[in-house]
Amino acid sequence: MAKTIVILGANFTGIPIAHYLLKHTAAKVKDLKVIVVAPNTHMYWNIASVRAILPNMMGDDKLFYPIAPGFAKYPSEQYELVHGLAEKVDPSTNTVEVRGNDGSARTIQYDDLVIATGSSFKSDMPFKNLSSTEETKKALHDWAERINSAKSIVVAGAGATGIELAGELGQEYASTGKKEITLVCDLDLPLGDKFKRDVRETAKKELENLKVKVITNAKVVPSSSSSTTLTLTQPTPSDGTKTSTLQADLLIPTYGVVPNTSFLPASMLDARGYVKQTTSLRAEGHDAIFVVGDAGNLQDPQGVHADMQVVHVVKLIEARLLADGQGQGGAAAPAVGEYKPDGKVMFAATLGRNKGTGQFGGWKMWSWLVWFMKGRHLGTNHAVAFVKGERTAMVKDW
Repeated sequence: MAKTIVILGANFTGIPIAHYLLKHTAAKVKDLKVIVVAPNTHMYWNIASVRAILPNMMGDDKLFYPIAPGFAKYPSEQYELVHGLAEKVDPSTNTVEVRGNDGSARTIQYDDLVIATGSSFKSDMPFKNLSSTEETKKALHDWAERINSAKSIVVAGAGATGIELAGELGQEYASTGKKEITLVCDLDLPLGDKFKRDVRETAKKELENLKVKVITNAKVVPSSSSSTTLTLTQPTPSDGTKTSTLQADLLIPTYGVVPNTSFLPASMLDARGYVKQTTSLRAEGHDAIFVVGDAGNLQDPQGVHADMQVVHVVKLIEARLLADGQGQGGAAAPAVGEYKPDGKVMFAATLGRNKGTGQFGGWKMWSWLVWFMKGRHLGTNHAVAFVKGERTAMVKDW
């Protein structure tokens, strides 16, 4: 009997899962069909968005890669690319309701479902996909124009995206005296407390070397007005709060990442909106629904975690299909254990085009190593092979 795997999402997790199933699993499983549902027609290499959002730094050809050509090598009856958004999943009937980019409605039946929808920024910043490829491109171009015309820019949020963006702006503008760049950090140092203090201190120091002003222990108060006067709040020694103002032509928010899970039943989600994800990489209580990457709550949203989950989940899906008696040519179901989240901190952040900082376990990464591994290309040198299904972000032979 034919088996249909529906994958929701086509970026860093959905694309390699689909390719693996079609390249490897389809040869072992009778009548397997893979349906990928996503609104974007192109893979968005958003790792490079912190550089690409600056004007004239990186063309669209380095960021957006058409998805369809990579799948054309498979038999047409084995796969389908559906350009649209999942509006509702009904686990009781194994169906997904999809709204196509053209406005059409469709209900898709699945045997197994993979939720690989990732996450977004609350403020619709194009550091991640904004639904369709055209929307994402337009947002990047619009922000580039705003950055180009601004003389003073405030980056709010000092997580990985914030410090990398501040570094790019600092190198291009602040270090040359063209613009004033400020980073507002809600802690005493950039990044979170899970990182080594010397890693965080390096981030602050390197940004200041690029003439970026770093304001710590402060938050920008959101405002709906277009005023160039920003309000900051800072704690006081007496447990109170003081407010101050900051003048800027442009505010760029880099905080507020939320999972793309609004189409799922509330019973599947935790209080923050993430899918309750088990160590079998399934939605809690749903054996036929796999969850990978930022949409799940098993690990912090981070590319390295998503990639490790991708590598494990394809084995789980294949084993499940073969255990259901779908094997052909004597293929037997392999034994696949639970996914074991790696507790080590694995992190690298660029600080301009030539510097960086990072952490691997308890070891602080050298700046030159971050530049060599990431800063030179921001991964764009691997993007073509990735979208073709030849590799994942970390695995070279897929």
